[in-house]
Amino acid sequence: MANKNRFSVLILAAGAGTRMKSSLPKVLHPVCGVPMVLRVMETASAVRPSSVGVIVGHGARQVAAALGKRRGVSMIVQKSRKGSGHAVRCASRWLARSGHGDVLVLAGDAPLIRSGTLARLRERHIADGNSATVLSALTDRPFGYGRILPDAPGRVSRIIEEKDASPEEREIREINSGVYFFRVRDLLEVLPRLGNRNAKKEYYLTDAIGLLNALGRRVGVHRLEDRGEEEILGINSRADLAAAEEIIGDRIKRKWMESGVTIRNPGTVTIAEDVRIEPDAVILPGTILLGRTRLGRGCRVGPYACVEDSDIGAGTEVRASFLYGVKVLPGAKIGPYAHLRPGSRVGRNARIGNFTEVKNSDIGDETKVSHLSYVGDSRFGSRVNVGAGAITCNFDGKRKFRTVVGSGSFIGSNVNLVAPVAIGAGAVVGAGSTITRNVPANALALERTGQVIKPGWTKKRER
Repeated sequence: MANKNRFSVLILAAGAGTRMKSSLPKVLHPVCGVPMVLRVMETASAVRPSSVGVIVGHGARQVAAALGKRRGVSMIVQKSRKGSGHAVRCASRWLARSGHGDVLVLAGDAPLIRSGTLARLRERHIADGNSATVLSALTDRPFGYGRILPDAPGRVSRIIEEKDASPEEREIREINSGVYFFRVRDLLEVLPRLGNRNAKKEYYLTDAIGLLNALGRRVGVHRLEDRGEEEILGINSRADLAAAEEIIGDRIKRKWMESGVTIRNPGTVTIAEDVRIEPDAVILPGTILLGRTRLGRGCRVGPYACVEDSDIGAGTEVRASFLYGVKVLPGAKIGPYAHLRPGSRVGRNARIGNFTEVKNSDIGDETKVSHLSYVGDSRFGSRVNVGAGAITCNFDGKRKFRTVVGSGSFIGSNVNLVAPVAIGAGAVVGAGSTITRNVPANALALERTGQVIKPGWTKKRER
């Protein structure tokens, strides 16, 4: 016997998405860093369903791999794509076994839907005792959407797809969202009766609404508030994807601004879903924050910085630089035009300046690498001062080697530290030196050819 208080979610994610012109299944295209089908699943999970089914077809293995193994989530294969009604029909056994009174049907390519909307839809479905409840929206731009044909107030007679609609029906402004609550036993009763006598020769789930009405079942509608069409946007093209990213990006940025983060010129800033930002951080124009980046309190990032999967400490400044997979401790200053690569750590109050690249290296507290340097596979102690143009030579063409520089050392301009090599604490390396052997602590290391001066040489050459 079905439990009327429990419900399932069924996500339709089998489409090929030919208009995307992509080898990646449409539902796996990310929106602000999260695949759209995963966004739909996370939104649905927020209203606490007892189980989730995902209809997969095109790129089924890729979609299943992206979603991973999750408790209470089942993959249902639609081997041939014959429309939304056929997709739900493929889930008939799963629905029958679920033992749940209702099922919420969602589109895997409509990632803008909010959990609050789904909760209110369910409340209306239960309160009205409906066999089915359709989520709808009013719009001045109904092109491409099915139209809601009303019955009595709050009731739906049927839904007609645009390609099958008459000119008069196309004037209707109330559109179908593709989101429905169904009573499972009633849905299972009408699924076998779906036909494909339409312009696309497909089995439409929307036809279930008319069939339920014909059986005398109550079919209701829950209309979204203002700007509802934004929430039900389906993604069928790259332009739709860009529009969805802009909408979700605005939601993300608004959330952080309401939490005490300053964002200058928000329209130029990109912040992915999994980024976390503490209050009083300032994000300047042109900044891109991706992956699982964390910004500490009072950070100042930008303008034109790109930070991905990095942990940026409180009070840090990152100007016009690229950081990937790094940890920057509080008070450090990065950039402009620095490049920090994975595996790097920058200490407290350290300085990584313009046109400096740091790769897989640990830079100590208060160390300064201020200009035109490369530091790779290295460990620099605290309070090291590195002159302009100094580099570590970590690769011999086959293997990578490490460089160690002790605390308090001074590395002059245009120095080449040829790894493997160690510079002792407090040592000084003179400008222009190429160091191939270890330098003891507190020593001075010089490696230069003698300077030659030939007076009057240029005049002799001109003769």
